[in-house]
Amino acid sequence: LLNTHEIYNMNFNARMVVLSACNTGDGKLLKGEGVMSLARGFFYAGCPSVIMTLWTVEDKTGSNLMSNFYTFLSHGLKKDDALRQAKLEYLKTADALKSHPYFWSGYVTLGDVGPLYDDGLIHKLMYFAFGSVGIILFLFFRIKFKTKAVA
Repeated sequence: LLNTHEIYNMNFNARMVVLSACNTGDGKLLKGEGVMSLARGFFYAGCPSVIMTLWTVEDKTGSNLMSNFYTFLSHGLKKDDALRQAKLEYLKTADALKSHPYFWSGYVTLGDVGPLYDDGLIHKLMYFAFGSVGIILFLFFRIKFKTKAVA
């Protein structure tokens, strides 16, 4: 078992933590502090973003939601948008009983909801790299043909 007080003594270098088990957002309510849950422990330990559950979740539903969540997250969506899309995708295939909000709405995002990977930065770096190579090739051929024309 992992307890919240153990997490407080750790230092995590992670951009996101997913707590997909049951009741991971539940905890002891302390006056003046709020809810002392696993999520709060991970925030204190340095994780800027936490995905957690507010109540008991069904295994099959949770597996389906998290699979879709990671798929949408890998497409560059923000964390809250990826979770929303995962829930909508789940509802497309759920029967009347499983479409009740109890089964899918317990998953929430806390903290930084920005995309996990900044595609904009990656694209800028690629443009810079290709542009630099293009300039170097241009200068190389210009110097090469200029020396042939002089000779």
